[in-house]
Amino acid sequence: MISGKLIVVRGTANQSEDWGEYEFLALPSPADRVMVQREGAENYATVLAVHHYPRQAGSSDDSTIEIVAKWTGSGPRIR
Repeated sequence: MISGKLIVVRGTANQSEDWGEYEFLALPSPADRVMVQREGAENYATVLAVHHYPRQAGSSDDSTIEIVAKWTGSGPRIR
């Protein structure tokens, strides 16, 4: 699993929200769609960019991954 911070853009770029850390099966690519359960609803977003800051070989520091996605809608939880 790959964990990264999900930043969701709602409206204009200056209205981004940090939705916290999530785990992904693989690093998402731009145009991928993701579903995030939040506040009792399923929220859908399209990945715009992935900022990946790799760690240096042999370092014990964690790499940092930020997934920037555009919110596209939500609905009642169906799962």
